[in-house]
Amino acid sequence: MRTDARTPAVLPGRPHRRARPVVAALLLVAPLAACGGGDEEADPAASSTPPVTPSASPAPTPEPTPTEPVEVGARLEITAPGAVLGAGDAAVIEMHNGFDPAGPTYSEAQVTSRFVSVTVADPADLAGVDLDTPVDPATETVYYVRMQHTLEWARGLSLISVSPPHVRAWDVDGAGASDLLVFGTFPACQSGRFTEHAPGETVESCDIAVLPSGQPLGYVGVPENPQVSRDAHEQYEVRPVLWQVPAAG
Repeated sequence: MRTDARTPAVLPGRPHRRARPVVAALLLVAPLAACGGGDEEADPAASSTPPVTPSASPAPTPEPTPTEPVEVGARLEITAPGAVLGAGDAAVIEMHNGFDPAGPTYSEAQVTSRFVSVTVADPADLAGVDLDTPVDPATETVYYVRMQHTLEWARGLSLISVSPPHVRAWDVDGAGASDLLVFGTFPACQSGRFTEHAPGETVESCDIAVLPSGQPLGYVGVPENPQVSRDAHEQYEVRPVLWQVPAAG
């Protein structure tokens, strides 16, 4: 699936192609059970024998639902949205997972993120991948963007949704790259996941960006999260934390 990164407010940019929406249809097949019956009279001898009632199995004990948020680590001062960092700099990123702060799956977390590398993908990596919008190697360049993320702080009724931030990319003029999402296992660019959800846990992420050939990638970054304070359809100014990165190898 492809989406486009918005042009950051802190960089000059030019219009870029919007992603084409994809509608997935789910076909639900319900089996039909045939019902049969007869008009024969019941055997009196059989009806005089009381049916055997099976013993009831004890119901499983449900897991208790947490009533107070779990909090781990210490909250840090975040890097200001709109900051432009060097490739060797670290940034503290805050994430909000979910729409309802009072909901059972909502969580907040902070990570320290560091740029690792940008590499040009081998077109053969994507040759066998089923994409809604295929990549054209003759006119487009695919990049793998790798970052390192260390969990610093997290809070929520459940921390299962806490994961590394999604990283976007822009060209040297600030035009947003298309964001290519490959579902399932993709060995050429696979992201790690937090499993312990403990402060200090470090994982490496890999995100895929696509730009027209001749538009070199110049920035990677993490857009601020608009879910809590903005309507999902509202137009808003993007002020991501950016890393200015060296030319991809």
